[in-house]
Amino acid sequence: MGIRDSYGEILGRTDTERLVSDQCALPRLRAEIEMPGGAPGWLGWLVAADPDGNIQGVASGGVAVPTQGEIYALCTAPGRRRKGVGTALLAAVTIRMVAYGATSQRISLPVGKDPALPFFTHHDFALVAPLRLGRML
Repeated sequence: MGIRDSYGEILGRTDTERLVSDQCALPRLRAEIEMPGGAPGWLGWLVAADPDGNIQGVASGGVAVPTQGEIYALCTAPGRRRKGVGTALLAAVTIRMVAYGATSQRISLPVGKDPALPFFTHHDFALVAPLRLGRML
């Protein structure tokens, strides 16, 4: 959705396309969506759409390790940034994780100067390791 817009200048074309390929491969997404019962701890995809059905943002995550929620993806359409879509998706994925016993959340970022860093630090995430943020719930 916004990977090319967010990371194109930071990573360069080849590494950005590799990231898109890793994160957005249709066979991977199809397997995640169609997996009966999901993988252990997998909580699925959340999709934010406008009344016309246009996708505004997506989030996915799980609680594969007891008490630790992991955000696998959270992104908004480029034109929907700073409009509350990401915050709403983060809140929704957090509610699901807490319901499954999470007391903390983590997210890995592809690069140190990730454009999503200000968003996550605004929501009380802090660096817990290089390229890894976390917060208590």
